[in-house]
Amino acid sequence: MEIKRFIPDHAITTVPVLALLFALHYFLSPDDSAEDGIEVTSPLSSNYWQREIETEALDIAAGLSQLELDDVKRDQLIRELLQQGRLKQARTQLLEVAAASMLADDQSQLGETLLLLGEVAINQQELAAAEVYLQESLYLAMSRDDVVGTARGYQLLGQLNIRARELARRAADTYDQLWQARNSIARGIYQGVNENLQMVIRDNLEIRRYGAAADAWEALASLHEQVHDGYQAQQARIEAARLFASTGQFTHVRRLIDGLDRSLISDSDIDSIEREIEGLLEEHQQDLVKTSQARDYQMLYHHYLRIGQPQRAWKFRIKSSEMLSDTSDRSMFQRQADVIAVLYNSNFAMDRARRYLDKAGKIYDDSGVSDGLEKTREMESLIY
Repeated sequence: MEIKRFIPDHAITTVPVLALLFALHYFLSPDDSAEDGIEVTSPLSSNYWQREIETEALDIAAGLSQLELDDVKRDQLIRELLQQGRLKQARTQLLEVAAASMLADDQSQLGETLLLLGEVAINQQELAAAEVYLQESLYLAMSRDDVVGTARGYQLLGQLNIRARELARRAADTYDQLWQARNSIARGIYQGVNENLQMVIRDNLEIRRYGAAADAWEALASLHEQVHDGYQAQQARIEAARLFASTGQFTHVRRLIDGLDRSLISDSDIDSIEREIEGLLEEHQQDLVKTSQARDYQMLYHHYLRIGQPQRAWKFRIKSSEMLSDTSDRSMFQRQADVIAVLYNSNFAMDRARRYLDKAGKIYDDSGVSDGLEKTREMESLIY
C-alpha cells in the first residue's frame, strides 16, 4: 500500500517538527514574563474575545457520529474521555482508530478521524498539532474528491486560525491589565487592583500562560505589601512559587521562597511548602523525560513512514501520544513566545482564516450545503 496516498508530503515533514516544537518550548523560548516600556492599550475588547473562547465547545456527538465506529466499547470510551475533558487520552484512542483505518485502507474513516483529532487539538490549544491533523485530512478529502470533507477541512483550518487570534488577543489584554495594575501599585492607587489581578491570573491560567499568571501573583503580593497585609502577600508569593516550580523555573522559585518572612509562617508550614515545591520540580523533570521520549517516538514514526513500514510507524505515533498524555499542561505550555510576538503573528492568522473560510464557503455554496455555508459565514464574522 502506498502510504503517501493518505498523508501529504508536507505533513510527513511537519509531524516530527511538532515534537521539536515541544523542545523549543522547553529550551529555547523566552520566559513568559511581562516587560516594561509597552504602551497601554484599551482593554474594552477583552470581553468579546473571552466570550468566544469560553462558549466554543467540542461537538462530541457530531464528531463521533461521522466515524461510525464498529467497536461500541471504544466509541463509548472516547465519548467519556471527551465529555470528561480528558482530551490527551481521547487523542491516543483516536490515533488508534486512525491507524486501524489506514491499515484497512478505509480512507473515509481515516479522514474523519483526523478531522476529529484536529478539533480535539484545537480545544487543547495545541494548534501546531491541530494543523498537522487537519492538513492530512484535507489531503485525503481532496484526493478522494470528497467535496464536503474538503469544505470541512478548510472550515476547521479557518477555525484553528481564529482560535490563534483569540488566544493572542486575550494574552495581550491580560498583559495590558497586568501592566496597568503594576502602574497603579507604583502610584499608590489600589482601588480595584486586587480584582483586576485576580482576573489576570484566572485568564492566564485558562489560556495556559503560566509564567504570566505567576507574574500576576507576584504583583498581587506587592499590592498586599503596600496595604500592609503581610499574610496575603506571603500567600501570593507561595502561589507564584508553585507555578514557577511546576514549569521548572528554579531560580524564580528560590528567590520567592528565600524571600518569605519567616516570622509570619511556622517552621512546619515552611517544611510543607518546601516538600510541595520539590515535588512540583520533580514532576517537571519527569515531564521533560517523557517529552523527550515522545520526541524520539515521533522521529521513529517519521523514519518508518519514509521506508514504507506504515504499521510500525503508526505504533510509534501512538506511543508518542501515550507518552505526552501523561505530562502536565503546565509543563507542555511552560514556555511560550512573548505576548507581543504572539499578537504580531496573529495578524497572519487572520489572513489565513479568511482564505480558508472563503474556500470552505465557496464549496458549500456551490454544493448547496446551506448549513455549512451559514456556519462558515458565522465564523467569518469572528475574524478581527
